[in-house]
Amino acid sequence: LIQRCLAEKDVASFTRKAQVELHGAIDELKAAEALPARTIPVEQRALVVGGGVAGMRAALSLARRKIEVHLVERSPRLGGHSAKKLHYTLEGYDPSKLITELREQAYENKKVIVYLNSEVVASTGSIGCFRTVIRNGGDQEDVVLHGATILATGGHEATTEDYCFGQCDRIVTQSDLEQRLANGAVVDGDLETIVMIQCVGSREKGAHEYCSRVCCAAALKNALQILERKPDARIFILNRDIMSYGFLEQYYTRARANGVVFVNYELGAKPEVEVIDGRPVVRFTDPVLRTEFEVNPDLLVLSTGIEPSNANRQLAEIFDVELSEDGFFQEAESKWRPVDFLKQGVFVAGVAHSPRPINEVIVQAEAAAQRAFTYLSQQTLTTARRVAQVHDSLCSRCQTCIDVCPYEARAFDAVENRIVIDPVACQGCGMCSVACPNGAAEVMGLSERQTMAVIDAALFEAH
Repeated sequence: LIQRCLAEKDVASFTRKAQVELHGAIDELKAAEALPARTIPVEQRALVVGGGVAGMRAALSLARRKIEVHLVERSPRLGGHSAKKLHYTLEGYDPSKLITELREQAYENKKVIVYLNSEVVASTGSIGCFRTVIRNGGDQEDVVLHGATILATGGHEATTEDYCFGQCDRIVTQSDLEQRLANGAVVDGDLETIVMIQCVGSREKGAHEYCSRVCCAAALKNALQILERKPDARIFILNRDIMSYGFLEQYYTRARANGVVFVNYELGAKPEVEVIDGRPVVRFTDPVLRTEFEVNPDLLVLSTGIEPSNANRQLAEIFDVELSEDGFFQEAESKWRPVDFLKQGVFVAGVAHSPRPINEVIVQAEAAAQRAFTYLSQQTLTTARRVAQVHDSLCSRCQTCIDVCPYEARAFDAVENRIVIDPVACQGCGMCSVACPNGAAEVMGLSERQTMAVIDAALFEAH
């Protein structure tokens, strides 16, 4: 408004419009009522679901700040997918050492209570006071009262039947190859030619439509590992494009300099694989030479991507949080609330949110722990003043407002036969007020009286 008025050099118009807005704001404030606020006690205790790198790191981060943490893991051991599949990183770090240190620290820290072979089966409440039921192994159940929750359920390598996988022991996944490299088995025998195929079952309709971000890095690190041990090995990486973002680009450059051949393929012209006499035969077209090639590799390696944990859907229902269309947990806002859910007091970390390398997992775990600590460091919380209310005499009990509430802040009390509101969960978004057919739902601090006062002020100034 200011820029437009100054551009037109119409100072009088600008002054007039500013007066209208100012008088409208003053009249709205005059019509406002004093809004009550309530304080609620905080259970200074956290629940972390998932005992992988993200879960352990978040739990230890909170424990070092004197917060009691209940760490729930479905498997019999802490560590998650990384402990089984990850043996080295592209940058040369040792993730197994990191995982071992995190595991030992989690067991030794008296503030961390570890549940193995356990899962969350129910949870109620809101920020400051959740009541969660944890089932241990058989039928034994524990109830935990906690003020915040961090979901760090991780993910796993996707399975595939593409490119004759399973028909030949010379066709493996990137994690299988990494395991063989860690065991020193790859350099044995007649391993001279290796073909890697990227984006297997990924980035296309009917499959995983997302990029897993770690597959290209896995191909690069395994290729460089092979060349360190067998410099004369021939390695072909068939790709749609190489996702070596940030500082990872240097490893792509190094791989090319060391003789790795990168061949691009289009989605409509994928490589073809056939098993002949127990060995894979790969046919592909070089887009530069426009020539079809046939390679008989000693090993065919498939990059199959990352899938979300099977527990995500159940946990999303238990904690009333959203999932993305790909099955990962959906954050409230990617820029301003990247580890928060719309439901206050619940946070996400690691691969549970989206596929990412281990260094990014650690950073996100620390971020989730910090966000949780923001609330857990306080003994009480003050609820928002601008929350919804129900005019019971106008309410028809249609429960439309319950269905549209994005924060699960409204419920129907069958005993009292009325709509009840959780003032802690309510964010005053106004969805209920818009949806209510009878005008029974109202957001306190946004009354019709205030709205009419603003309109009256504008009409008065116009005359």
